[in-house]
Amino acid sequence: MSAGLKIILYLVFIVCLFSIDNPIFLCAAGALLPLTLFIMVPMRFILRGWLPISVLLLFTFWSNLLFQYGKVLFVAGPFLVTDAGLTDASIKTVRLVLMIGGAKLLTGTTRIASLTGALAQLLAPLQRVGVPVNEFVSTMGLTMQSLPALKEQFLSIYRESILRQDVRGFWNRARIISGFLLPLFAKSMNAPEEVLKQNEIHDKV
Repeated sequence: MSAGLKIILYLVFIVCLFSIDNPIFLCAAGALLPLTLFIMVPMRFILRGWLPISVLLLFTFWSNLLFQYGKVLFVAGPFLVTDAGLTDASIKTVRLVLMIGGAKLLTGTTRIASLTGALAQLLAPLQRVGVPVNEFVSTMGLTMQSLPALKEQFLSIYRESILRQDVRGFWNRARIISGFLLPLFAKSMNAPEEVLKQNEIHDKV
């Protein structure tokens, strides 16, 4: 299967994922996607980067769980959990998990150079109307290449922060992660070549 067709199928999957509310569809996708991942993608690639992803998933779940109208299921001080909140949080978190899983399947079965080349071909018509497609694809390619280096920087900063501040407990660790995760990700999007350069310097040292 060509890289362009894989990208189109992934986009169709995302559209269906966020437009179809049928729980049968979500259950089917939730069963088939992990099975396909385990068959076609190495386990080490599947597990790569799940620490920051877990923080994102937890934030998504809890931010949609609390303070929604509906039948009250649980109350603890100022925190209120309803049946509507639990349903909404579960669906949105499952959608996000499936979206990330689909992206891992796409990048785990196709080389980055092939993906960026196919994306450039798909977006080529926009170049004719003045959209800077080549610059966007080039930046995206560098960003994808910098993800392994970004992971190393993330782990290095995380370990240093934990040791320096003697942080204990899950929520304290999550607070530390959220403090530098978004700036680091923004840096990889705005200047991916700097991330790659810093990683090359680190490897030489």
